[in-house]
Amino acid sequence: MAIRKDDSISINLLNIEDFNRKADIREFLLNTWIQEKPERKYRYFVETLENNDHIYLERPGQLNKGCDFVVFLENSICFKNGNDKPPKHEFILADLKLKKNALSVKHYNQLLEAVKSIYDCKPYANAKIYVHDLPTVGVEYEALLKLLRWFFIEQDITYWASSGRKMLFDASKLL
Repeated sequence: MAIRKDDSISINLLNIEDFNRKADIREFLLNTWIQEKPERKYRYFVETLENNDHIYLERPGQLNKGCDFVVFLENSICFKNGNDKPPKHEFILADLKLKKNALSVKHYNQLLEAVKSIYDCKPYANAKIYVHDLPTVGVEYEALLKLLRWFFIEQDITYWASSGRKMLFDASKLL
């Protein structure tokens, strides 16, 4: 599995935890993207996991007239050619369902508290408190929560004038 080799401009953008309001995150990203050169592709490395894999964004995406991006989790899902394949929201929801079925009610509620912390734009360290001692089931908690953060951000930008991150958050609570 690998990051696709292409002519994308790679940028490290690892300061998202400096922001604790979704409006500030959106403003930061949109102001960053304003600096992009027309007709170029960009790859933003936004999270480095403890195992040194990355969560990264590729821009522009195919939707939303230039404000769209695609979220990737390095070395997680791949196309037949070995390149990273972007996970879908169903990937997150399926993993949460797996955890719900495998964990005790108490442990699953701790996980939901971690998800709520990410939903509330808190730093990962705040969410980690809830999951640091949970049994490992499915996707590592760090990858799950940081990936979820970027799915929430993507929803905030895509559905900026309406429900944004709430749609995915509500779906995660209904499992």
